Amino acid sequence: MNFDAATAAFLGAKSPPLVGTDSAAGAIARVKYSHDAMIDLMIENPAISQGELASRFGYTQAWVSRICNSDAFLARLAQRKADLVDPTIAASLEEKLRALASASLDVVLEKVVTTKNPDLALNAAKLSTTALGFGARQANVAIQQNFVVPLPAKAESAASWGAAYAPKALADRVVEAESRIIEG
Repeated sequence: MNFDAATAAFLGAKSPPLVGTDSAAGAIARVKYSHDAMIDLMIENPAISQGELASRFGYTQAWVSRICNSDAFLARLAQRKADLVDPTIAASLEEKLRALASASLDVVLEKVVTTKNPDLALNAAKLSTTALGFGARQANVAIQQNFVVPLPAKAESAASWGAAYAPKALADRVVEAESRIIEG
């Protein structure tokens, strides 16, 4: 990607200013060293608020907002972000692991072909098929079991709860429920 062209395109594209920030676009004519320090801090800590920036640099929050919304500041911020994009940093962990696996497999494949060692070939086949997900699954699969226990309704007092759920009272209620089912 041509970062100079991207910065030029960003500078050339004029978007309407935010409501209440009509004058912010031209708030600063050029970026000074303190503005660069703000940009460095914003890149280092993207979650930093404008209030924190204002207190660190001795400005008011309104002035920091004007600076951050100025065209010159936004262009420098875009340029600094583009400067920090390094292909080795930008590559995801998955891409790096794929590259490592590919290079490692090339070495193992060459070694198997040149030595014709059956043990090496068998181990390489076992590792590669396991990595690809072939073969028997492991037996230690975790199974989650949930138990639901219904709780009795809230009782008025301990005595009423004891009377309702005492073994004799429960037996009487079971007999009464059975008789209703038989009759009904």
